[in-house]
Amino acid sequence: MGAFYSQRVKARTLGFLIIGVALVGVVIVAVPHAVTVRDREVLVLAGITLLIGLVFVFGASRAFSNRLLHVGAVLAIVLLTLANHLLGPAALVPITYTWMALYAFAFFRRPVAMGYMALMGASYALVLTGQTVSSPGVRWALTIGTPLVAGLLVSRVVRVAIRRTEVLEESETQTRSIVDAAPNAFLTISRDGTVLVWNREAERTFGYPALDAVGSDAADLIILPEDRDAHLLRRAEAFELSPDDPPARREGYLMRKGGERFFAEVTLSLVVAEERATLLVFVRDLSERVAREREREELYREQSARQEAEHMASMVQGLQMLLDAALAHGRLEQMMEALLPRVCQVLSAEVATIYLAGDDGQLTLTASSGGMPPERLVLGRLKGIAGQVADTRAPVLINDPPPGSIADPAMQTMSSVIAVPLTAGETVAGVMQVGVSGGRHFDDDALLLLGLAADRVVLAIEHAQVFEREHRIAETLQRSLLPERLPSLPGLEAAARYIPAASEAEVGGDWYDVIVIDSGRVGLVMGDIAGKGLAAASMVGRLRSAMRAYALEGHPPAEVVSRLNQLVWSELEDSQMATLVYLEIDPGTGDITWVNAGHPPPLMLSRDGPAFLDGPRSVPLGVMPFPTFEIGTAVLAGDSTLLLYTDGLVERPGELLDHGFDRLATAVADSGRGAEELCDHVLERLVPGGAMADDVALLSLHMPLLSERFFLSLPSQPEELASMRALLRRWLRNAEATEQDVAEILAATGEATANAIEHSGNGGTEPFEIEGVVEDGQVAITVRDTGNWHEKRTKGRGRGLIMMRQLMDSVDITPSETGTTVHLRRRLRVLSRDGA
Repeated sequence: MGAFYSQRVKARTLGFLIIGVALVGVVIVAVPHAVTVRDREVLVLAGITLLIGLVFVFGASRAFSNRLLHVGAVLAIVLLTLANHLLGPAALVPITYTWMALYAFAFFRRPVAMGYMALMGASYALVLTGQTVSSPGVRWALTIGTPLVAGLLVSRVVRVAIRRTEVLEESETQTRSIVDAAPNAFLTISRDGTVLVWNREAERTFGYPALDAVGSDAADLIILPEDRDAHLLRRAEAFELSPDDPPARREGYLMRKGGERFFAEVTLSLVVAEERATLLVFVRDLSERVAREREREELYREQSARQEAEHMASMVQGLQMLLDAALAHGRLEQMMEALLPRVCQVLSAEVATIYLAGDDGQLTLTASSGGMPPERLVLGRLKGIAGQVADTRAPVLINDPPPGSIADPAMQTMSSVIAVPLTAGETVAGVMQVGVSGGRHFDDDALLLLGLAADRVVLAIEHAQVFEREHRIAETLQRSLLPERLPSLPGLEAAARYIPAASEAEVGGDWYDVIVIDSGRVGLVMGDIAGKGLAAASMVGRLRSAMRAYALEGHPPAEVVSRLNQLVWSELEDSQMATLVYLEIDPGTGDITWVNAGHPPPLMLSRDGPAFLDGPRSVPLGVMPFPTFEIGTAVLAGDSTLLLYTDGLVERPGELLDHGFDRLATAVADSGRGAEELCDHVLERLVPGGAMADDVALLSLHMPLLSERFFLSLPSQPEELASMRALLRRWLRNAEATEQDVAEILAATGEATANAIEHSGNGGTEPFEIEGVVEDGQVAITVRDTGNWHEKRTKGRGRGLIMMRQLMDSVDITPSETGTTVHLRRRLRVLSRDGA
C-alpha cells in the first residue's frame, strides 16, 4: 500500500494531521473549558505542534524518506499524548488518536500500522495513570479500540481499491503496449472525427506526434483535400453500423504530414461502450507493395524497352550511315554514288535503285548499285512496281515479284523487293527500291528502315538539285570580296573587323574567312597578299574560293595549305606571294590544328592570360613549289578566345615586330573574352585613329562556357546539322551524359531538325530554332520552325516521329499557323565513377 501513494502525499497528509491536533488544542483553550486544563502549557504545545505540521506541509515538495515520515508520525503521537495530559480527562482529545490510526492504516502496511497502535495504546495508558478518572479500562478500550477497528476497516477498503486500481492500470498499460506495438497505424475517432488514440506506428506512418494528433480532426490530418467530402460520408455511414457487423475495408490514398500521398488499406470497426460509439481505424501502408509492383512493371517494361532499343539502335546506326552519305555530298551524282552502297549495306540488300520523276511526271532510272544500263530507262507513270508506288504514294514489300514488274535489269532476278516513295511535300520526287535474291525475303523492319531513309534521302536530293542549280550560276561569278557576314557557328561566337588603309592605293591585300566544314569542324583563315591596290584585291577572291574548296573537301590543314601554295606558285601571276594562317577547330573537343605560312602568330586569350600560338612556321605561299607545312596543335578551352590579325595591327615603321606583339598582348590583357568585345577593344587600343598606313583585319573566335541551357537559330540548310550536332554532343558531355544518351539524343534531335528543314520547303531560307535545357537530370530539347506540320501525312511517312518516340522519354508536337514546335525530353543515365 505504501508504494501506491507518493512520499509527497504522505508528508502533506501527516502535516495536516499535526496541524489539526494543534488547532484542536487552541480551540479547547479558546472556548469555555474545565479548570484542569493548563492553558499556557497547551498553547505552547499547540505552537510547537503547528510549526512541526507546517514543516511537513510546505516541505513536502522535497523528497521525504520513509524514515523521516516514521519520525514525524511517532512525534505526532507523542505530541498528541502530551496534549491529552495537559488538557486533562474532561477533554475529548483522545478521539484524535483515530486520526493517526487512520493515517497509519491508510499509508503503511498493516504490521507497521499495528506498531503505531501499540505505541498509542502504551502512550494513552501512561496518560491515564496520571489522571483520576472513572473506569479507566473502559476509557482506554474505547479510545484505542475505536481507531483500531476503524483503521482495520479502512485498511481493507484501501487495499481493495488499490488492487483494483493496479489491475486497471496494468490492463491499461498492457492495452497501450499492445496498441503501440501494433505493426499498423491505429487510431480511434469519435463521432465528430476527433482523434482519441494515436499509436506509435501512426506517428511513423503519418508524421504527426501523438500530442499533436490527439484532439485534432482526423480529416485534417490524413485525408486528401479532394477526398474530404467522401470521407465524411463514409464516416457517417460507419457510425450507423452495428458493432456486430464485420469490419469494413477499403483501399485508397491517404496523406502524410507535408502533403505526401501514399496508398493504404483502411479497416474500420465500430465499438460502443457506455452508450458512446467510437470508431477503431487500422491503417496499413501499402506504398511498399505498390512500389514493388511498380518495380516489377518497370522491370518488365525495361526488358521490353531494352530489346526494342537494341533493335532500334541497330536501325538508328544504319540510318545514321545513310544520313552521313546523303548529306556529305553537294552534287546529286556524287550523293547517289555514295548513298546506294550504304543502302545495300544497311539492309543487307544486293541491289539498290533510285528513280527520279521529271517535270512531266515520268520516272527515270537515275542510279543503280548494280550498274546503269546502256540505254536510259524511262518508265510510264503507272508502269511496274515503281510506277505503282509513285501513284499510290505508299511503300510496298513484294516477295517473288512477277516478271516485268521491275525496270532495272540488275534487279529483275530479285526474290524480294521493297519500294518506297521519295515524297517532297505533296509531290513524289521519285522512288527508291532495294532487292535480295536467292529466296531471301525482307521483313517489316526493313520496310520501316528504308522508309526512314527515304524521308532523309529526298531532302538531300532536293538540296543537291538546288545546290547544282545555284552552283551553275555561281560558277560564272568570281568572289573577290570579304564575306558580308560570318556563318552561324553553334556554340561559338565569331566576329571580324576590316579597317582599310588610309590611302586608297594601299587598299586590298588583307582577307579572312570562316569555313564550316561538313564534319562540324570550323576553319579560320587570315591572309595577307603581297602587294596592294586592285590587283591584290582581285587575288583575294581567287584565294578565298580556292581555300574554301580545299577545306570543304575534308583535307587536313597541311594538305589544304599545300594545295593553296601550288595554286599560288603555278597559276597566279609571277612574283605573287601571300602570308596565311589556317586553323581548324573541333567545337566538340576544342582541339585546334593549324598551319602558319609566314603570318603573324594567332593570339589565344584564356583565363591564364594572353599567349601566342608560337608553333611551327613555314614560308609564305608562292615562295617555293614544294615547301613543308608543319602542323601545330593546341586546345581551345571554355571561355577562351582566338584572335587572328594581319601585320598592319602590330607592325610600325622603324620598330621591331616583337614590340608590336608585346603591345598587342598588353592591349588584350584587360579585355573581355567575347568575340565582338575583343575586336572592339583591340581596335580602340591599337588603332585609335580608325585607319593605319596598312590594312588591318581582325578575326576572333570565342568558345563560351557551356551552361545548363543553350539556344540556336540556324538556316534551314542540311549542312548546318553537322555543326549543330557538334555543339549538342559537347553540351551533352558537359552534362555528364553517357555515350548511349549522346548517340540516341543526337539521333532524335537530328530527326526533329531534319523535319524543321523539310518544313521550310525547297531551298527554304527561314531559320529554325533549337533550345536545350538540363534540369534535375533531364534533358529537354525544343525545335521550332516556321513551316507547316502536315497532320494528314502521306501513307508510309511519319517514321521519324516513331523513331523519336522510341529514343526519347516523351515527344510532343505542337503545330500552329506560324510553324511547328517539337518538345523532346529524356532522363539522363547516371555515370559511374569510372565514367561507364
